[in-house]
Amino acid sequence: MTAKGNYGYARGLKRRRLILMFVCFLFILVDVIFSLIFFQTKKTLFVVIACVMAIPFAKNLIGYLMIIKYQPLDEEQHREAEEIAEKHGFAMAYDISVTAEAGILFYPCVAVFNNNVIGLLQPGQNQKKKDAVEYLKKVQERVNTKPRVIVVEKLKDMDRELSRLNPPKEDQLKADTVIAERLLELGL
Repeated sequence: MTAKGNYGYARGLKRRRLILMFVCFLFILVDVIFSLIFFQTKKTLFVVIACVMAIPFAKNLIGYLMIIKYQPLDEEQHREAEEIAEKHGFAMAYDISVTAEAGILFYPCVAVFNNNVIGLLQPGQNQKKKDAVEYLKKVQERVNTKPRVIVVEKLKDMDRELSRLNPPKEDQLKADTVIAERLLELGL
């Protein structure tokens, strides 16, 4: 399984949710059919077990439906993002989700560099840039510093924003690591 923040995490999460959902569904189906065939009634303990199994089924179904619309970077975009990260000397975080009361917002990649958080907004997500910035600003609540938050729509814009920044100092590298860890805690 791919670790959170690495490229491919979203695909693995989708696959895992789908597999767990089908396993729970099959268990429920077999359990009810077993009860009907052997006892000719639905009033058995087996049906109660099937009802309890509906909880993890529903949890995985909802989790899958919430992330189904998310599309990670394709291979070409991933290579371009890695080149940008290598050029500026940091590790890019991929497949970042941020949850809020209004829903979930996905960022295919996020750069944490010199007290700046620069997120790439997923195309076609029907979110205003202002709202996308507000979601990412939740990271400010979890760290002692107040990083500047920017949302861009293209990887070229991310590269341009990163080119404007000075290289971080040693103490800032540690703070960036903390910001990156807190960023991973914001979503799925």
